Amino acid sequence: MFLAITLLSRVALLGLIVFVVIQSYSARISLAKIFNTKKPYILGLLGGIFGVAGNFLGLPYKGAIINFRDMGIIVTALYGGFPAALIGSMIASIHRYLLGGPSAFACALGTIGAGLFSSVFRKRFFHSKNKILAGSVVAIFAELIHLSIAYFFIYPPELAADIVFNALIPMTVSNFLGVGLTLTLVKQSEQYVKNFSSQIFSITLRVFESAVRLLENPNMENLNLFSKDLAKILNVDKLTIKLEDEFKPEKKGECRLFIPLISRGKIIGRIIVENRDGFDEDQIFMIKQISKFVEIVVIGATAVREAILAREAMMRDFMSKLGPHFIFNTLASIRYLTVNNANDAVKMIDNLSELLRYYFKNQKTFVSLNEEIKIIECYLSIMKARYGDILSYHINVTGDFRNHPVPPMILQPVIENAVEHGEKNGKIYVKIEAEKYGDYMILKVSDSGKGLSRGFKKGVGMKLLETRLENIYSKKASVKYVNDNGLTVLIKIPLECESVNMYDKSGYSGR
Repeated sequence: MFLAITLLSRVALLGLIVFVVIQSYSARISLAKIFNTKKPYILGLLGGIFGVAGNFLGLPYKGAIINFRDMGIIVTALYGGFPAALIGSMIASIHRYLLGGPSAFACALGTIGAGLFSSVFRKRFFHSKNKILAGSVVAIFAELIHLSIAYFFIYPPELAADIVFNALIPMTVSNFLGVGLTLTLVKQSEQYVKNFSSQIFSITLRVFESAVRLLENPNMENLNLFSKDLAKILNVDKLTIKLEDEFKPEKKGECRLFIPLISRGKIIGRIIVENRDGFDEDQIFMIKQISKFVEIVVIGATAVREAILAREAMMRDFMSKLGPHFIFNTLASIRYLTVNNANDAVKMIDNLSELLRYYFKNQKTFVSLNEEIKIIECYLSIMKARYGDILSYHINVTGDFRNHPVPPMILQPVIENAVEHGEKNGKIYVKIEAEKYGDYMILKVSDSGKGLSRGFKKGVGMKLLETRLENIYSKKASVKYVNDNGLTVLIKIPLECESVNMYDKSGYSGR
């Protein structure tokens, strides 16, 4: 009885040490990974280490060692099967054999037998509803096999009977409870990791929901709001995201965490987390995991912001190049009418004012096609006042298309070319239509001119239009030129949105 109580106390001591060690998340996740690994040699090595520990913590008795060496071997055999059992039992057995004594060879052989026996029940163990109970029962029979082998190989028989009789209860009970305790710790670690992973996933979803606003409109205000949301989600006092290449030295302490944000090997910013109560290991791990997602969000927001700035620069370039060209033609028309028809000149000035207001104050990426058509009507009215009966036009765009978003000034350069080059037999006729073609809208601008000649060169306005469409729609948009009793320009853009209201009317927004 003394041997049993003493051995159980040492099993409890080893279990307590393991329990304390795995209290941190990193230790628990390591333990869970080891016992769920597909590499049996890792499990075998761990089982061998526990076996050696069982030898050292065993109790000497008449040249033998009453121990719980088989505990680690049995557990790793149940998880890793035959390879793990063989590796672990060989390590522990060799160590036991080197310790010497009349039972050295017999006990070493018994450990190998116990390990291989346990590996046979691996599949049943994994399919059992109660793994802890199943593993503990296997431990009892494995230990009986161990002692049976020892009985037949220890000499003389009287010594074998004495050792086995006195070791039976201590070793069987200690390995039974030790295996149960170990399986309990493994199960708790697996459940803890599972719950913690679910918690990280849940928090990541909340972070993503908060990040949508920043990704849609990347600016410092939304970045600060995102930081405040993160502080609430992570339950810390303060969280700051700084987007800087170089940082001023700041005082570090137990209540502050500094996590770098890295893109392409370069630090693009950092997260500063503050909490008056400090951080435990699990909380630090959680923050570091979430910071990886925050890093992706910040990189994405930076990319969106850069794209917006690039688009704004391109739009300004478009306005600067096309604007003078258009204004020059319009002013020439006003000059002509001022001399010949003052009333028409006044109307023309009103139309020009409307055009310029739309032209220079419009900073949107998209407008409704209806807005674009109204501006084209202003332009054509100006041209009509200048050309009189020479120019006629027809606009056939139904209400189904008028709310569809299009880039501003998408028709202007095409209409301008149609008026300028569409004359035939002293008449200019311009027709504007919109029709659906699959998932696309086709804007058709036709004139009554002579069409394109061989080797024609596109003007500045059309080149800029094609560049804009490519930048906005990539390869989904196109401009085609067809000779058909004049020239027909076909602008194909995707029907991706039902209404321009889906876009931010206060500034640029992208697809």
